[in-house]
Amino acid sequence: MTPRMTDEQWEAQNGSLSPDQARARGLCWFCNGNGVLYTAFGGIQRTVPCRECPGDGKAQQ
Repeated sequence: MTPRMTDEQWEAQNGSLSPDQARARGLCWFCNGNGVLYTAFGGIQRTVPCRECPGDGKAQQ
């Protein structure tokens, strides 16, 4: 059994690029190229589809 991530570790998967840095790399500015967003509250960890890209993580024109 793998150890469970803390809420902070879970949310850290979102990435640390600024919107401009993400765009410069051809990635979605909102999800940092993940295609999803990671959110956690009170030990409940969820993955939510990105609303700005069709889930491919690429910058939209």
